[in-house]
Amino acid sequence: MGATQDAVDLIVGQLAKAQAEIVDRIADLEDAIAAGETPDLTALKAAAQALDDVVGDVVEEPPVDEPPVEAV
Repeated sequence: MGATQDAVDLIVGQLAKAQAEIVDRIADLEDAIAAGETPDLTALKAAAQALDDVVGDVVEEPPVDEPPVEAV
């Protein structure tokens, strides 16, 4: 394998580890909620925001209504 593939494989491994950690944390929060507790969502919100920020959001510009151009 080349260096690029090795780097991709490492990143894939990190993402899989992060996914497992997040799923485990969500399960812990679900258990806390089921027990009637109000869990602290701060860490989960920060992790979700960090993942969301990896790829920037596409901002769609609303269409601009331009007046029709008259033929001369």
